[in-house]
Amino acid sequence: MTGGHRHPEFPSERDLATLADGSIDPSRRAEVELAIASSPALQAELHAQRVALDAVRSVAGVRAPATLRASVDAAQRRSPRRARSRPARAFALAGATAVAAVAVVLAVGGAGGEAPTVADAAVLGARPPVARVAEGPDGATSLAGPQAAGLRFPYWADRFGWEPAGARRDRIDGRGATTVFYRRRGARIAYTIVDGKPLHVGGRSRSSLREGVALHNLSAHGRRVVTWLRDGHTCVLSGGSRAGDETLLRLAAWRGGGALKY
Repeated sequence: MTGGHRHPEFPSERDLATLADGSIDPSRRAEVELAIASSPALQAELHAQRVALDAVRSVAGVRAPATLRASVDAAQRRSPRRARSRPARAFALAGATAVAAVAVVLAVGGAGGEAPTVADAAVLGARPPVARVAEGPDGATSLAGPQAAGLRFPYWADRFGWEPAGARRDRIDGRGATTVFYRRRGARIAYTIVDGKPLHVGGRSRSSLREGVALHNLSAHGRRVVTWLRDGHTCVLSGGSRAGDETLLRLAAWRGGGALKY
């Protein structure tokens, strides 16, 4: 960053979790709440955290079923460590209750235990850029940086008028996800490349073939989304209401005259 300017730190999953349960560091609260107030996607994530927390609390006082307690006691009797203390047995039963609580959280959250989807990746496009983008030389078809999974991001300014406007890196279920943002006439779109094997779409989509590229467009979290594969990795191009499907499809299908790796 130049001139000492610092982008505000974007809320992490830990920030959202601690805000939901009230344990957030007071020095972070104002910044996190400000970011959430301006992001419908973050508001949805915070709501999900609170629903999950309520689910855990609702089962915290539930006693383990009699059959489970009997099984634990039987295992205790079979164990050579017959002197095991009552607190230890209580801990085992509490652990069983905790497992039940986690199961509730996963069911309520809707994403626990499931592979990430294109719809999940589209949420990243609603977050702010936190790093600069390195543009390529004149006439380039791709940006000098960042890269993701060995793939370069396109340079659209000369041909389509979409100027690079920043980047960010995130993780989705342990996978790296790199996003480059572009702006044109006040509108902003986001191009995300997710490492690893292809993601499931995660919603109803329409398919089309353009310039030899199989594209799928859908709506997710209030954003228009187009997804496709490059070298086996999922690409997700998304934008708000000002980014029409036709614009996103045209940009997604552009291969830079064959210069971009597909």
